[in-house]
Amino acid sequence: MKRLHLALLSLFCLHMSLFASTVIIDNNDTQAIDDRTCFDVTFDMNSSLILTNTRIDINITHTYRADLDISLKSPSGTTVDLTSDNGGGSDNLYVMFEDNATESITDDNSDQSTFVARKPEGTLSDFNDEDAEGTWTLTVCDDARQDTGTYYNARLYLIDTPPPPVETGLMVNFYMDECYWLGGANGVDDDVIDSSGNGLNAQSRNNADNTATNSVICRAGDLNNTYSDADESDAVFYPNETDNELDIGKNAPFSVSAWLYRHDGDDKWMAAVIKVSDESWDDGWGLVHTKDSGNNIDFFVDDYGTYARTSLQTDKWTHIVATYDGSTIKLYKNGDLVTQKSQDSYNSGAHAVMVGDDVSGSDIDDRWQGGLDEVKIWGRVLSDDEVKEIYDNESNGLNFDGTTRECKQCNGSSIDADSWAFIGIPVDFRGESITVDDVFGDDMNGTYEDDWILYKRTYSTTDNSSDYEALALDDTLEFGIGYWLGSRYDNEWFVDGQPSVDYNSTNDDCVRSPCVEIDLTPVTLNFEEDEDDGSGPYRYNMSGFIGLDKPVDWADCRFIIDGTAYTPSDANASGFANKQIWLYNGTGTDASNSYITCDDTMDCKLVPFEGFWVELHGPTKGKTVKLLIPKE
Repeated sequence: MKRLHLALLSLFCLHMSLFASTVIIDNNDTQAIDDRTCFDVTFDMNSSLILTNTRIDINITHTYRADLDISLKSPSGTTVDLTSDNGGGSDNLYVMFEDNATESITDDNSDQSTFVARKPEGTLSDFNDEDAEGTWTLTVCDDARQDTGTYYNARLYLIDTPPPPVETGLMVNFYMDECYWLGGANGVDDDVIDSSGNGLNAQSRNNADNTATNSVICRAGDLNNTYSDADESDAVFYPNETDNELDIGKNAPFSVSAWLYRHDGDDKWMAAVIKVSDESWDDGWGLVHTKDSGNNIDFFVDDYGTYARTSLQTDKWTHIVATYDGSTIKLYKNGDLVTQKSQDSYNSGAHAVMVGDDVSGSDIDDRWQGGLDEVKIWGRVLSDDEVKEIYDNESNGLNFDGTTRECKQCNGSSIDADSWAFIGIPVDFRGESITVDDVFGDDMNGTYEDDWILYKRTYSTTDNSSDYEALALDDTLEFGIGYWLGSRYDNEWFVDGQPSVDYNSTNDDCVRSPCVEIDLTPVTLNFEEDEDDGSGPYRYNMSGFIGLDKPVDWADCRFIIDGTAYTPSDANASGFANKQIWLYNGTGTDASNSYITCDDTMDCKLVPFEGFWVELHGPTKGKTVKLLIPKE
């Protein structure tokens, strides 16, 4: 039996030694175990190691195992009872003592002829967080008469398990670094991107914006609440698949991390990050500001009246982390634990996690007023060290895990391999000649015409027909028109330097001054007056948005027909143009069903770097037609 035991022990040792943070110490000082005697065996640990786990293997032959009392003492003086008077009349102690064994030594009354894993009578985790350096002592006693045995050897495992990577258990991560949000316009419902890899993208609402001028890293959410008009008040981005997204589960552990910026004087009900069933906030959890609570932020669990609270300086970014482990609420500010409270249970809210609002958006007082950045949720409890690590990293412009953050360049766009993109070029080049090569030549992979190419729209001067023309690298681009860009490779392209647009229109009908005007090509034939030659009664202008930073509402644009301004709907009613525009949403490989349409009565926006189709009708023949576009 001894030989078999030693073979198994060696195998277990080999397995454990794969962990670099495990130190294994043997004691092979064989000794007789006499009646009613005790002796010590020791293990010398010569280096510092902070314990997260301890195990010990013991190889003893002995009849009537209940005679044995065995304990282990650490250099710090902590003593753990491994076994005392257990096993009755059964023989031998061939045991790997470890806390996570499925069976306890106190329940084992069988002869041990091979090695078994058993929980000790005490708890080895009592050694956790101690420094293992020094002398460990195993005390072996026989407290009865008649039965004796032999101690052969023991092996002590001192384990310092590295903590899991901080991204372990990360459920959602909103950097909020997108160049702009669309607020639900144009059918886009995933403009706030989840960087966790779990695909829980979210949707911005109304005029919720993000900005690089007041942020922690790169860009941040900038939410403004009118407290009077629900449609004009910002907020509300949330994982948008189902209400059960990020359903952490009843009493399950979780953590929330966010940078908060609260405007001075806003003493309203405001939700930063929350998951509840309704606006009563009587279940679930939330990181919120409650009305008339002063300059504070609360983390509540199960009911808004059960919270941990800390102060929140106004008009200044503050890092807040909240954790719940099933029994305790903790709240951290700028890396330090500031308060905690006991809470033994909670019921998860029925609706999806919301960021910047609570449930339905019907009560605009519940919307956040200020800034939100770097919002993350974990399905586990972050440790004190992890919270401090996240704060230090993000304070220094790094990602939460210490990796480098590369801020997105918002004067550029991208195209997928083997696809087409309908583009606009957001820069003013009316005062100088800019070629295809000037904009794209330093960015696109491969050879022009073989691996990427640019097409423009050409218009007949004898009928209403149009065609496409491939440009050469040295051809000059035209201000305000759209282009088809095709690529064999994934590419990102940028407008070099500091792009700008001269919003120099003097038209008094500009809704949000300043404005810029772009030329449209009117029809050549008015079919009501001219012969129907088969070329069609309309002319579709391939236009490109030239704005730099933000989308623009189509409803704020104006058709200028021989100097007279028309809203899109008015131009439609007057027969000059269709109020509807066409926005390409295809992959470049599906020619059919690749457009969405919207008009000025809908949530419809012109988007930087994207093209759009405008339809002009017969009465524009012989007229000067322009499109008046306001600044973002």
